Amino acid sequence: MDMTYNNFLYEGYWWLSLLGALHCIGLGIYIRYIYRDRNDNHKLLGAIFSLLALYFLTGLIAKHNTPIPLQLVFILIIPAYFLLMPMLYLYCYRSLHNIKRNISLSRHFYPAIGLALLNTMVFLFSPDFHAKIAGMPQQSMSHVTLLGAIQPALLSLQTIIYFALILRLLKRFKGKAQRAHQDSLKDIKFRWLLALTLAMMSNWLVRTFLVILPFYFGDSVSVTAQASTRLFLLLTVYVLALYGLRQITMAAFIRGKLTRPTQTRAAQKTSEQLLNSEELNYLQQIHQNDNKNEQI
Repeated sequence: MDMTYNNFLYEGYWWLSLLGALHCIGLGIYIRYIYRDRNDNHKLLGAIFSLLALYFLTGLIAKHNTPIPLQLVFILIIPAYFLLMPMLYLYCYRSLHNIKRNISLSRHFYPAIGLALLNTMVFLFSPDFHAKIAGMPQQSMSHVTLLGAIQPALLSLQTIIYFALILRLLKRFKGKAQRAHQDSLKDIKFRWLLALTLAMMSNWLVRTFLVILPFYFGDSVSVTAQASTRLFLLLTVYVLALYGLRQITMAAFIRGKLTRPTQTRAAQKTSEQLLNSEELNYLQQIHQNDNKNEQI
């Protein structure tokens, strides 16, 4: 009975990871190449969903389909997750400040690049690493264990710092908007950024309590816990997609209402000008006929 349940759980976890990866890849492609933002901020949003797709794809990695140990694979992938919060912060900052310059390599990405280089150097110059790949017996890889223990803690610290920066940024913008009585379009933008931030924060909290804290307390992380984090993230992606479409529809409706009075006033002005011109021509004809009658 336990074997059947475990097989069902592992299979469900695999399909959940595949489904989440495909949905995030589809959203990333749609946002990157179909939905266009005038300030190119859609590129950052598309990259965020691409990173979420990478997180789902790690659920498809198993011992039988990777040439190196799973622990090494996950340690090599971890630096990519250090890009998520900087991209979310840059997306919020650029959106709220209407920054139109091209997106380039920001200093916010330096920690992820530095960790990626560090992991690569450690593994390339480690005799134990080469022995493990070659299938030869090796000693305990203490440096790998150290990297695997430190980097999740650093990632959590980075996440807390960036969440604080983003919430302070949103709070400051909301205060300015209330004082300046901003229009509804900016309110829609603010609500979308707040919803995106809270969604990421809630998923980070779920992952922290179900995966990261048990890992540091020495407990084994069950497949049920990992599947729960992916299921929660997948549901969050669905909610964000539906909410984003609703916000886009509302923004298009408001833009239409804002442009319609301008078009109406322009049409009225044109009609008034045409009417005045006809009236002038008519009066001019009457004046000419009166002059002719006087001459007769």
